[in-house]
Amino acid sequence: MSETVSVHLAPGWQPITAQELPAGLLQGTEDTVRYIAAAVPQTRTYAPNLVVVRTELGRGEEPEQVLVGSGRAIVDAIPGVRMIDEFPADGLLEGCRLRSGIYILDEIALTFMQVAWIHESPGERPCLWTATFTCATREFGAHFDQMYEMSQSLEVVA
Repeated sequence: MSETVSVHLAPGWQPITAQELPAGLLQGTEDTVRYIAAAVPQTRTYAPNLVVVRTELGRGEEPEQVLVGSGRAIVDAIPGVRMIDEFPADGLLEGCRLRSGIYILDEIALTFMQVAWIHESPGERPCLWTATFTCATREFGAHFDQMYEMSQSLEVVA
């Protein structure tokens, strides 16, 4: 399976390949991480970024339950995450959920916005997709419109 996403990146954002990342950063996630992009920062700082992950549902898993329960995954994966919002999102991908939250990484307060949806390709098991936009909390207001516009352009492609 070589599915990925298409997204119209905002000005100043660029896709990042696995080869451009520090060695070992994606270790163990190579099959699930499908797309990475980031805004090019003006100074050396935490760069606003987008990470898209695809997880195939197991046999017998109920897609709607997986989708609703997927918000728990980010809380469990990152120490100290506090979920702020989590709700069905009209106007984005059909049946998707939008969530946001905050956490601290290396003394930097970060805010994330995540879009989660189920995609079914013919002849394949359903997959959970999550597109997580993250930036420094102090910059979230300046980046929100761009991140929301990019989330509106997300599309699974083969």
